[in-house]
Amino acid sequence: MFDIAPDHAIGLYAGVLALPFALLAIRLRSAARAVPGTVLAASVLMAIAGAIHLGLVWTHRDETITALLFALNGVSYIVLSQLYTRRWWRPASVGLITATLFGYLGYIVLNFDTPDQVAVATKLLELTTLGMVLVPTQGETRKRRSRWTLLGVAVPLLTVVTVAVVWIDDLARPDALHAHAGAVLQAANDTATPEQVAAAKKLYDETAAAITPYRDWHAAWAAGYRPGPQNTPSTHWMNQRYVDAGYVMDPRHPQGLVYANTKHGPVLLGAMFQMRHIGQFGPDPGGPLTAWHQHENICFTPFGFEFSLMTPTATCPLGSIDLSVPPMLHVWIVDNPGGPFAVDIDSKVVKQIDQS
Repeated sequence: MFDIAPDHAIGLYAGVLALPFALLAIRLRSAARAVPGTVLAASVLMAIAGAIHLGLVWTHRDETITALLFALNGVSYIVLSQLYTRRWWRPASVGLITATLFGYLGYIVLNFDTPDQVAVATKLLELTTLGMVLVPTQGETRKRRSRWTLLGVAVPLLTVVTVAVVWIDDLARPDALHAHAGAVLQAANDTATPEQVAAAKKLYDETAAAITPYRDWHAAWAAGYRPGPQNTPSTHWMNQRYVDAGYVMDPRHPQGLVYANTKHGPVLLGAMFQMRHIGQFGPDPGGPLTAWHQHENICFTPFGFEFSLMTPTATCPLGSIDLSVPPMLHVWIVDNPGGPFAVDIDSKVVKQIDQS
């Protein structure tokens, strides 16, 4: 699934820490005893959502507008979570949650942010809160039918729209500076040592030199490399003989090559080393610079079409199956914003090569 962006992790911690305080606030209020359980549940979830948003203010302090929006949203959620005895609480809650959902979707569509697990979890939390807010309480007669209608139609519709926008955006604009969706990174130290920097450079130089002949894709074909599905801007060419042989990070025998599918024909982007078994990470001479990654929950159709990842709700599209692949390490020989060992090649780089 989607990985947790480092600057969003603090929001998750803030949300978890807010839970006991939200429960305590309800316990200390005598008025809460006369309030339906669904309303109290909405209050707790709203407080957690508010804490998550406030937790993100500090890590986004350099983005003034974003930080202000997080602060405003967080305060609004927390304040509203304690006003559940007011008559206007329900419409105000519906308005705030709906505005927050559409505001976030607009943010990622405009490419101001990229979806990650914290964001997806928060949106699902808000959708659940919306459902709790809309549930008619016992004894209500006015608007009871309309609320059930909203609950049965609006909430599922908002869920589908939210999931679809997040998923399509991540597929259309993968971020090379973050781990690819569904990629589990090998644990490594935070900052590379001088020795690790030198080792990473050595691996890069040796690999770049070894795969130079494969700039001509005919040479790659002659060596036993075969392309996978070519319905994406770039394609992995795998050498099954090298895969079966079990070479470990051997620059002379990379298990895969990556080519850009351009109007000029295949253009070599880099090499890929792959281990034989899922969960078996390879040697990491460059520390954080050469961390391996393992793709999990990739959706494939019987026709070879790759959906790249599960939906944010952890399901594959109808007709496709869920697969995971052993750990791999890419070595990019073209200028890649994410670095020569990034999980992915930047789509802009591939597009530029195609247009050159």
